[in-house]
Amino acid sequence: MLKKKIDLHKDSIRKLFFYYFIPLAFSMISLSTYSMIDGMFVGKKLGKEAIAAVNIAWPIFPALVAYELLFGFGAASIVGYFLGQNKTHRARLVFSSVFYFVAISVFILSMVLLPFSETIARLFGSNDALLSMSKRYIEIILMGAVFMVLHPLADVFVVNDKRPILAMVAMLIGSLANIFFNYLFIFVLEVGVQGSAIATVIGHAIGVLVLMQHFWFKKGQLYFIKRFSLSSVISSAKSGVPQSTAEFSASIMILLFNTAIMHTAGERFVSMYGIVMYNAIIFFTTLFAISQGIQPIASFSYGARNLERVKEVFVFGLKVAFCIGIVFYGAYYFLDEFLIKLYLQPSEQDPLFMQETKRAMNIYYVGYVFLGMTLLCAVFFQSIQCAKSSFIITISHTLGFMVILLPILSHFYGINGVWVTYPIAQFLAFLVALGVTYYEIKKGVFSAYKEKNPIALKT
Repeated sequence: MLKKKIDLHKDSIRKLFFYYFIPLAFSMISLSTYSMIDGMFVGKKLGKEAIAAVNIAWPIFPALVAYELLFGFGAASIVGYFLGQNKTHRARLVFSSVFYFVAISVFILSMVLLPFSETIARLFGSNDALLSMSKRYIEIILMGAVFMVLHPLADVFVVNDKRPILAMVAMLIGSLANIFFNYLFIFVLEVGVQGSAIATVIGHAIGVLVLMQHFWFKKGQLYFIKRFSLSSVISSAKSGVPQSTAEFSASIMILLFNTAIMHTAGERFVSMYGIVMYNAIIFFTTLFAISQGIQPIASFSYGARNLERVKEVFVFGLKVAFCIGIVFYGAYYFLDEFLIKLYLQPSEQDPLFMQETKRAMNIYYVGYVFLGMTLLCAVFFQSIQCAKSSFIITISHTLGFMVILLPILSHFYGINGVWVTYPIAQFLAFLVALGVTYYEIKKGVFSAYKEKNPIALKT
């Protein structure tokens, strides 16, 4: 099953897309549930203060993901491009160079930061009551940071090497291991909040080991070679800036919304926003998986100079993103009460709170219908080495419009202004994506192939 052959030159776009999308969706959803699982176990056993301590440490996770995306996503696009040109030696050099650099640099950075765990906890907002737990949690995460970065990095390379099902299996095994060890360390051994951090690190380490056998035993076109190219690393970083920026921007966006809601309506509505965002994880992850599903196909086809197929991939992806966005919005609309109750104790399910949270979800999630298509455009242009266009779209859908609209709408319309900010900002970002797409079409992105050697390598 894992060795099912596909032909990126000849197989239908539909077949290729679902070959990549289905395992990607499962693996990405599994990865996104790590923090949710930690919160559930910590809350059930250790209480509200422990949850607060874990939440204080939360910014360290998007920082690690952003670092991985900076090199990994750009490298994946370049690797797919070279594989499409049948230049496997260049693809292996990019893969090996980026993997070596990320592994060594993350280890060094985490060890340098380890003695400053307490300072980091305070910078993240910890008070004296939470400091001890937050510090211990951050220390464990830093000690295992190399596994937490290499897991998604190896995953994206495995997907580009036509093994998306293996990537899914690795993510699922890691997620299940995280659940098991959370229970073991927190409920059985009772080692405290650091037990949750240890479980997270072990889950990622197991995922890395599952994926590494693909490269160690040379089961695909990508495997390690004894060469290093700094230009490969630099070019990958340049190409990965849009997605890395998006990850950092998402953290900033949540901070901005929390601040605006606190000043506008108070803690009660901050709790509502938390429920809205927890429930949105699967919605967002599925939309992102759609864009990731077209990435290896687009990169390969562009490298193979098959521009008609590149166009077909893009149009197909937009249609799928729009349809999935509509379907998911409808599902969330009709299941909103059930989804809200998942995060509330029976005593907290008062009718007014439920009604206000449902209203927030129904307004806020309209933005995801536009976000799916905007994400698709951003990832697509990055996949075919149009990094500037991808960056413009990414900035538009992350912070660009929200930074402007949020203070204005919250000031004049209160909490309602906060909720409508997101869908309005995403609609405007979608218009920017359409404008960028029109510009690229006029330049000939689908009609005139331009050699875009991503990196200057010696063959």
